[in-house]
Parts: sequence; C-alpha cells; structure tokens
Amino acid sequence: MKNLIYISLSLSLSLLTSCASVDKMVESGDYDGAIRLATQKLAGKKKKKEEYVIALEKGFEKITRQDMASIDAWSNSNRAADWEAIIRTANNIQSRQDRIEPLLPLVSENGYQAKFTFVQTDKIISEAKDKLVSLYENRLIELVKAARAGNKASAREAYDLLNRMRSINADYVRPELKEEMRQLGINHIIVAVENNSQAFIPNSVVDELLVNDFARNNGDWNRFYLSAVDGLVPDYSIKLKIQEIYVTPDGGQERRADYSKEIVDGWEYVLDARGNVLKDSLGNDVKRDKLVRVNATVLELAQSKKALVRSRVEIVNEHTGQQICSENIEVEEIFSHVARNIIGDDRALDPNMRARIQPLPFPSESDLIRDAFRGLKPKFVNEIRNANFSY
Repeated sequence: MKNLIYISLSLSLSLLTSCASVDKMVESGDYDGAIRLATQKLAGKKKKKEEYVIALEKGFEKITRQDMASIDAWSNSNRAADWEAIIRTANNIQSRQDRIEPLLPLVSENGYQAKFTFVQTDKIISEAKDKLVSLYENRLIELVKAARAGNKASAREAYDLLNRMRSINADYVRPELKEEMRQLGINHIIVAVENNSQAFIPNSVVDELLVNDFARNNGDWNRFYLSAVDGLVPDYSIKLKIQEIYVTPDGGQERRADYSKEIVDGWEYVLDARGNVLKDSLGNDVKRDKLVRVNATVLELAQSKKALVRSRVEIVNEHTGQQICSENIEVEEIFSHVARNIIGDDRALDPNMRARIQPLPFPSESDLIRDAFRGLKPKFVNEIRNANFSY
C-alpha cells in the first residue's frame, strides 16, 4: 500500500512539473520548446490535459505573430540575406503547423477547444524565392563581368551562385554559363623539377615523383600540368629545385664482445671422503648438476649507407611575378643493418643473442636516391596543398 501511494504521488508530481515547465516556457518566450513539449504530451492521448492545449495554442500564436512580423520587415529589403531569412522562417512556421495538424481538432478533457490560424507558407516561400533569384541575378551579372575580365575568384563565386540559384528554383538551369564560369575559375599550374645538383636523376625517378599526384588534376579549381601546353598561359608555376644529392660510400663498423657464463651441463655423482659414490638415506646414489664455464665471442658488423636530398619548392604567380611559396625540403634515406657471427659456445649468450645474421648487400646509389625521392614526395605535395592559389 505504501508503495502504491508513493508511485501515485510521484506520477502526480511529475505531471505537475511538466505542466509548470510548459507554462514557464511560454512565459519566458521559449515558444518552440513549449510547442515541442506540448505536442509530445498530447500526441496519442484520448484525454488532452487542458494545460498543454492552452500552452500549445498560446505558444503557437505568439511565435507565429513574431515570425510574421519579421517576414513583413524583411520583405521591404533588397538584401539577399533577408530574403533567405524569410524562406527559413516560413519553413519553420510550416514545420510547426505540420506538428500540430495531426492533433486537430484539439479539444481538452474539460471541453476547451484550441484555435489555430495557419499561414499559407507556400505562397510566402514562392515569392521569396522569386525575389531571391532576382537579387542573385543582379549579383551574377557583376560576377560574370569580373570573371570575363580575368578575376578567377569572381568566376568561382558565380559558379557557386548558379548552383545556389538552381537549388532555389529547379527550373533555373544555365549549363553554358555554369561551364564557362567553371573554366574561367580554374588555376592552370605548371609543375616541374629542376636539377641543380651534380648528380644524375633518372627520368623514372622524376616521373614517380610527379605523375601519380599531379596527372589526376586534383583539386576542384586547380589543374596541374607536367609540361607546357600550346596556347595555355599558366597562372602559377611550381618548381622543385634539387640543390644537392649526396650518397655516402658503403660503410661498416666492426664490434667484438666476449661473453662467459657458468651453465649446467648434465650431472655427476657426489663422492664421499673415500672417493665412493655417496648414498642417500634410502640407499640411492646422490647426483648433482654438473657446472661448466662456456665462452663465446660475438662479432658484429654494423652496415650503413645513406642518401641526402636537399631541395627547395618555389611557387610563383605568373601574372604578378609574386613568389607565394619558397620552402626548403630535406630528406634522408638510411640503409642500416647489423650482421652477427658467433665464435665459441653460444650457450654463453642470452637467447636473443644466439641468432647468426648474415650481412646484406648494400643498396646501389640509384636505389637509395629513388627511396629518398619517395620520402620527398609527400612533403612536396603537402607544400602545394597548403599553397594559396587565389588572386
């Protein structure tokens, strides 16, 4: 019985708290919060609590009046942002109406019937879209003029604006102009490697450095070329200047270490003072571990060879002559290997030292340089990705 009373009190308190909170939302101006809470509490209920019905009616009336006042104020504007706000606000009004409509007619358990005045948002949105497209048209004319005069930023903005206008009005399709703006907005960028070192760099190494990342013309507005194109005036040029390539000779350093350890090597009988085999209390021969000292010498050969590539990436705006990037890039490729030979008894060594390791053939200079260029590539590409190709 006590549990039933407790549950009943808890439910009553919960209902009172919910009603109080929805009223407080309306009083504080949180009309959308009140509408969400009230519709949740009323949906699917046969008995509609009057507090939620009244709160929903009042909250909807206030927020609709407030939104319509904003729409009226914005409708005198010639700013695209204000007409975009009209569309967003009208969509919000419609969303609330869609939430309330399934509850209509809305009558409380006490017989109170709420009244809602719905807005014809489709007309508002349609007129706002027409006005917005008209304003965008004026802006588009300015952007197209600037783009045709060589302003790539304007061409890209015009391209994006055409997409925006199409999203507002599906019938607004201007494919020729859109393609023209796309072409005018593209940066044409020549990429080249300049070898200023004394070393020979195979063409295959240069091809591997460039072709995979740049031949794909990556980037929405950046198109890369690995050689000059007839009739094309580049907007930017990128040069990777190889300043120095240095490869060390095959090298090795010998190390010798001696090890000694006392180990168990079988067993032996324990003799008494007379030299006889000692017996235990049961008459059995007494045995013990046989300890011996073993020795080993470890000969190690530390092989090493490295290639060092020093370079500089320079990016130039071909229209202004301005250098927009000039960064040093240095990479080092290291071949390192330790060979091991063991003389003597390897039981004198820890288990991890007992493996014999054969020397490896040293890589050729060309192989080591190729690997160094593979390490250079991501750094080179990263510099280009971080460059600001805009003017």
